Amino acid sequence: MKKITLLGMLFSLCFSIGHAQENMTIKEETTVKRVVKKEGSTVVVQEVEATTSEKGAVIVADNEEENQVFSEKSAVEDKEKVVLDETALDEKNEAMIAARKKAQEEELKRSIEEAKAKAAAERKKLEEQEAARLKAVEENKKQLEKRGKGVGKLTKKKKGN
Repeated sequence: MKKITLLGMLFSLCFSIGHAQENMTIKEETTVKRVVKKEGSTVVVQEVEATTSEKGAVIVADNEEENQVFSEKSAVEDKEKVVLDETALDEKNEAMIAARKKAQEEELKRSIEEAKAKAAAERKKLEEQEAARLKAVEENKKQLEKRGKGVGKLTKKKKGN
């Protein structure tokens, strides 16, 4: 029994000494980014967890001095993990887009009708002006053809005379 107790104490002492000599430094930073993108009526929600960890060991000289100078050997590791990635449709936005498209189509139809009506009114005005001009030309022609009593008929001049 004495041997077993002594062996157990020796084993636990070795384990605690070995464990106590391990000088490790561990720093870990975790950042969670939530990104919400709205593209039309589609809503994309994405959560990314970025972890930066720095693990290192403290290195000291293996002598028995107090307040020894130490150095630290460390390795930096970056990890990114997508926690949430979902896509959803925003029905309210979808309805607003549909209503806006419908209003634009109605506005386009209305403006086309107005343009056609304006073009028809302009055409009618031009036709009236053309008719008035032709009537004025006819009246002017009749007035010019009308001759007084003493005036003879108009004759065309021949070349060579």
